[in-house]
Amino acid sequence: MTRNLMILLIALVCPGLAHAQVAVLNPRQVTETTAASLEQKVAALDEKVRRLERRAEVAEEVANARNAIAGTSGDELVLKSKSGELTLQFNGILQVDGRLFLNDDARALADTFTARTIRPIFSGSWGKLLKWQFTPDFGGGVATIQDAWVDLALGDHVTVRVGKMTVPFGLERWQGTAALRFVERAYPTQLAPNRDIGIQVFGDLLDKRVGWSLGAFDGGVDNSLTDTDNNDSKEIAARIFAQPFAKLENDWLNSLLIGGAVTWGDQNGTDASPQTPSWKTPGQNTFYSFRSAEKGKDATGAAITLPNPVANGARLRWTAHAWWTGGPLAFLGEYTAVTEPVSRAGTSGDWKATAWQSALSYVIGGKPHFSGTKVETPFQLGAAGWGAFELAGRVSGIAADAATSTIWADPAKSARLATSFTGGARWHLSEHYRLFLDYEHTIFSGGATSGNRATEQAVIGRVQLAY
Repeated sequence: MTRNLMILLIALVCPGLAHAQVAVLNPRQVTETTAASLEQKVAALDEKVRRLERRAEVAEEVANARNAIAGTSGDELVLKSKSGELTLQFNGILQVDGRLFLNDDARALADTFTARTIRPIFSGSWGKLLKWQFTPDFGGGVATIQDAWVDLALGDHVTVRVGKMTVPFGLERWQGTAALRFVERAYPTQLAPNRDIGIQVFGDLLDKRVGWSLGAFDGGVDNSLTDTDNNDSKEIAARIFAQPFAKLENDWLNSLLIGGAVTWGDQNGTDASPQTPSWKTPGQNTFYSFRSAEKGKDATGAAITLPNPVANGARLRWTAHAWWTGGPLAFLGEYTAVTEPVSRAGTSGDWKATAWQSALSYVIGGKPHFSGTKVETPFQLGAAGWGAFELAGRVSGIAADAATSTIWADPAKSARLATSFTGGARWHLSEHYRLFLDYEHTIFSGGATSGNRATEQAVIGRVQLAY
């Protein structure tokens, strides 16, 4: 009985054991299914990782882009690197002028519109160590380079500048194009250097009460842009100015600036490049220039062709100037003198000239500053505020040495003396948009075959955008 029960149990259990043994010993189907599932999961995880990595990359790109385009400095556009160390700044100046000459029945002077200044300005910095600026100009349809320099800061008070730059000399030139209170600069600027290529060291002393500059340059013609040099001689420029009351909390004293500058260096012209200057009226008409090649006689009386007078020796310029604002008033005064050795066909001597200006302006709805008039409430259509209005007057003169002027310039073509009286009105819609209207009245001594050149009366307007 017992034996029969055991046989029956074995018979019932063995098929199950056999089936289990087969399943364990033949795992192929299970293995294939499990492998396929794992492969799908790995692929899905890999895709998720790739998506997360791309999202991180996009987030970084967006952050970098925001860092590059979101920076501003006032109303100026500034691009910055992610670290903020590298910057690129965009500015620009557009000046469109119109000139109308009165009492010109002979039509000797052309009424005209002109795009006087078209300057995109690119500047930047690298930390506190380096700064740079590049300024092309397309005014008058002529492409020139106004500025192309790099600054190296040697501490907080000394900087070295290399490249093409404004020579540290004239006050009105140093003021800058966009900050001018008249459409045209006064006569002292015509005796001063403009831009030149060289090296300059500048800085400040006594808690910025005193500023100084010292530089070496190629040396160029008065009021000219210098891009090349035709001789080995160079020109030294030095300038110093003081703001003795800069730290006082007194609006009638703290802006006072007084200073002076000097340039010295040999200038040796040739017949093809005489290196001699010429002068223009505020209406931009030439009224003084050196003689050109002409018929003459030598010491024996024989007929010869006289060459151009040329610069031939050490030129000395010096200037003294002052700037002051008190409340709504602003004053600028400047005096400049130049002595230049000149030679022509064996004749040599010094050519001398002087120029001066005195200008006063009054601002309503703003405040005058050296860098330009500040507007209290900019003009906006449909809103309160009319900007600022400015009335300005100026007297300016220039003269060549009476004793030697006729040797180097033809009195029938070149006026030895010119004096200009200027009255003007400005509407500063904002600190970036300005409308100018000037009246210039210029009288001459000499400059015509019958005596004096005719008085020039010019109405000059300007629309200016500067940002």
